[in-house]
Amino acid sequence: MTLPLKLSNVNLTAGILCAVRFMKYYPRPADDEEKAKNIWLKGHTDTGTVTILYSQPVSGLQILTRNGTWKWVKHIENALVINAGDSLEFLSGGFYRATIHRCSGSLMPYSHSIPDNTVERVKQPPEDQRHATRLGVFYFCMSNDDVRLAPLVESPVLKRVGIKRRFEDDAAPTMEVWRKGRTAKYGQSELKPSSENGVEEETIAGVVVRHFS
Repeated sequence: MTLPLKLSNVNLTAGILCAVRFMKYYPRPADDEEKAKNIWLKGHTDTGTVTILYSQPVSGLQILTRNGTWKWVKHIENALVINAGDSLEFLSGGFYRATIHRCSGSLMPYSHSIPDNTVERVKQPPEDQRHATRLGVFYFCMSNDDVRLAPLVESPVLKRVGIKRRFEDDAAPTMEVWRKGRTAKYGQSELKPSSENGVEEETIAGVVVRHFS
């Protein structure tokens, strides 16, 4: 497959900063679900450039569609699921949009307290799969730490379609600043309600980061 926007000027292999992660998700008892109000991992985007994961038969991944609804990612045997991350969206000037997704099956329930009317209750796996153990295999790719995550303004594609900026080019964070900022804030920030229903926000390295119910 040939991508319409070439990122040949950016090194997307970040050595040890790229990571393969194996995660095993166990069903939770009903009383734990009640304590957590059925909230698992909220909708978010990944920090890096792309995330690659193996499709597997126990449903666990949902994506937020353009019409604002959550959709289960259909299992396809021996397929890979590719999610774009924040860094790719920044570098491509919005040409590749970071995939907003959430995980039903995370071992870590969402820790922030939010009003009940903003919480969508159905975040568990489908009812017929809630007894099953789920194995996830993920590859997280990031650009090198010294890469400044500003749009590639010389790209012929971006010159033609335009650039959607999340920040001014001279204020673009480096991969290191963005990576460390997202990591340090995880589960520690006090999120503020957004003007969008069911969305909360925080600011990291001068960039507004949204979390979705």
